[in-house]
Amino acid sequence: MPRYYPAFIDVRGRDCVVVGGGELGEEKVVKLLECDASVVVVSSEVTDKVRELAEDGAVEWIRRDYEYGDLERAFIAISNTGNAESDRQIYEEAKERNVILNVVDVTHLCTFIAPSVARRGEVTVATSTGGASPALARTFREKLESSRILEYADLAPVLSDARAELRRKGLRVPPDHWQACITEELLDTVQAGQSDKAFDLLMEGLLAGSELI
Repeated sequence: MPRYYPAFIDVRGRDCVVVGGGELGEEKVVKLLECDASVVVVSSEVTDKVRELAEDGAVEWIRRDYEYGDLERAFIAISNTGNAESDRQIYEEAKERNVILNVVDVTHLCTFIAPSVARRGEVTVATSTGGASPALARTFREKLESSRILEYADLAPVLSDARAELRRKGLRVPPDHWQACITEELLDTVQAGQSDKAFDLLMEGLLAGSELI
């Protein structure tokens, strides 16, 4: 199995082609739209949801099966045709055009694979097993979603404000000290709705370990 390079890709305004309009294709379309991608769906048939998105102008729907040339504008392509020959042809075109490609459940044709994702607020945690076991990746996601660990995502706005304040003051805080200041007390304060108090508490701790840039 290849060792995939982990990355979060900015797809805003970029052409992302989804080949196949079934339920899995719909899932890919929705996730791309959530990231403000420009989505093109190539499929003779689509789900009701994808049809509605096309009618609303949210996606471009090419109402036929895949043909060579459909990836000409693509930044990313995702294939969910369920047809081995079509998947192979899409792979060949993607390779020719240097388009990164995910073929759902056909790992050896992928140049990127979709992780199992847990989200809370501004934080996204992605888990991958390199294609070895999607079920294990889903298990990690479900465990994270029900654990205290993911609740720490609630701290993101306060931590972001603190970073901005430190930059304004021209101060630097070593990474280890940053981590030491991310405490359960801070989390409890935020979750109690006391964001201003949490900010003051965090800044007090950070300033104690800060240094001028």
